[in-house]
Amino acid sequence: MTRLTIRLIKLRRFLSKLLNRNFLVFLFFLAMSASFWLFLALNDEYERDFSVSVKLRGVPENVVITTNLPPAFHVVLKDRGSQLLHYEYAGLPTLTFDFKNYDQQSGHVVLSLSDVTKVLIQKLPITTKLVSYKPDKLEYYFNNGLNVRLPVQLRASLKTERLYGISSVRVIPDSVTVYASQGILDTLSGAATVPIYLSNLSESQERRIDLAKVRGVKFEPASVKLRINVDQMTEKTVLVPVKWVNFPASKTLRTFPSKVKIIFQVGMSMYRKITADDFTLVVNYADLLKETDGNVHLSLKSIPVGVSHVRIVPNDVDFLIEDNVEEEY
Repeated sequence: MTRLTIRLIKLRRFLSKLLNRNFLVFLFFLAMSASFWLFLALNDEYERDFSVSVKLRGVPENVVITTNLPPAFHVVLKDRGSQLLHYEYAGLPTLTFDFKNYDQQSGHVVLSLSDVTKVLIQKLPITTKLVSYKPDKLEYYFNNGLNVRLPVQLRASLKTERLYGISSVRVIPDSVTVYASQGILDTLSGAATVPIYLSNLSESQERRIDLAKVRGVKFEPASVKLRINVDQMTEKTVLVPVKWVNFPASKTLRTFPSKVKIIFQVGMSMYRKITADDFTLVVNYADLLKETDGNVHLSLKSIPVGVSHVRIVPNDVDFLIEDNVEEEY
């Protein structure tokens, strides 16, 4: 190893030590500067939005809260950065309200948020100032167990893919218990679901959907199960006789033809279950008396569930009303 190489190695080691020492000094002063800046920053005043939790306690067992207090409300507080940082990580105190301290008659209690925030400010340091709050009031509804049973009203738009159809739709349970004041209960005819929109359905499915919230009302349960049965559709034809009603005993109806085709679409799972007996074609005697050309238009009086796109072939038939001839003995 030459002298030049040795000198270069020594020089490199010296520079490395020098740089490491300078870098550590740099980091030290950087940390000092950051601490100083943070100290100054935390002593400045700022505004910050916070969420304040609220809780209702002491509710008697015979009382049903139909619309609860919101879990929290929002306030904007002003204080030194260090104090706001404390609120950020430690949280603000929960405000608890005792049920017995408020109106027990109307079933509707409104808490003025200006009064509520006064309670909050009393729990905070004197340096903290309240800038704003929202909403402007807190409220809850209750009753003493008054309830009715109402049907569930499904609000849904259900569409299938081509060649598929909905064979059945079930809501489970089909009725719920509704708690509210008598005045509100008198206005309700059912418990509506939140709207649901489903398209391009090609298979059966189940979904849980919530009941639409109504102020002052509690639904039990608050959600229901929606069961949609989707089936592949096929076409089927049955022969159905033309029947007549309200004919005098002395009259008989003859139609030409006496049976007509009923062509319809039905799901594969119900194909064998739907028969001609599930359809009813009835002609009323009073209606026939209005026809002057011996021709009557047919319409179905009964269509089974799960059947769609029903056609009657032919839709118009000729008819003849005959007198019954009594046999002589």
